[in-house]
Amino acid sequence: MKLQMKPQMNSKINPKMKPQMSPKEDIEIGIHAMIELRRLLPDGGLKNREAVLQEMDEMISPEFEPYFLGNAALHLLAKCERCGGCCRDEKTIAVSIDDCRRIARHLGLSQKMFMREYTRPHELKAEVVGLARMLKKNAGEACPFYSADLPGCIIHMVKPQVCTAAYYLSKMNLLLCEERQEIAAIPGCPADAKLRAKIEEFSRLLEADPQAQMDLEKLFSSDRPEVESLLLFLRLKGMEIYFGKDMGRMLARKLGLLRMPEDDEMRAAAWIYVAKYSKLLAANQAIE
Repeated sequence: MKLQMKPQMNSKINPKMKPQMSPKEDIEIGIHAMIELRRLLPDGGLKNREAVLQEMDEMISPEFEPYFLGNAALHLLAKCERCGGCCRDEKTIAVSIDDCRRIARHLGLSQKMFMREYTRPHELKAEVVGLARMLKKNAGEACPFYSADLPGCIIHMVKPQVCTAAYYLSKMNLLLCEERQEIAAIPGCPADAKLRAKIEEFSRLLEADPQAQMDLEKLFSSDRPEVESLLLFLRLKGMEIYFGKDMGRMLARKLGLLRMPEDDEMRAAAWIYVAKYSKLLAANQAIE
């Protein structure tokens, strides 16, 4: 399967506010982050590796995997601008029981009161969605927790899991990526536009540095264990973003990891994962 990504894409150095550095420096920082991530692996290697990979395949079909990894990396690198686009445009917003519990605590309400005041039954049958509910929201209205004065979400730190996953790892985006065979720009999203501008800038810098291009290509075409573990961590992080932190922790525990990596620990490595394809992104070519 070929993957196309259209143009418009720290460790503690954060590419969200990425300083001007040479491609070589970016690559070195990313490799260092990849090496550091391996400290989370258990002595003697991963446990239950094949069983956990199979479990993840059943949760997110392998046909989405090129797009799932790419979108997980983009999610780590983008910085939400809290523009309110999602809050205003989404027709429905599903909330799990865990979401209700977390948001109620944040608002100083009992879970029962929060569910009565702010949620309604889910549109789908319980055998499909379990205990999930929907936020009360009429057609054409913004989410009840959107504030035009901020602007943005007033419960941003505890927002529903579906909001955390949007846009990159929303089910709709993954379906579109699989159908179109590309990771396209997200219309109207300023965070996505800024990130893709940085990717285009990096592409130009990389094109002017043949040695850095070669170093990056050699890294990801090698059998270095850091590369294999990065792909695993990106997949786990995607699962955490899509399904919630409890799912991420459970999968990490089954693999024997010391813990799930923090987002900050992943970003520099995610940047060079995306940077590997920066020239192809700019040229809008296919990526195997």
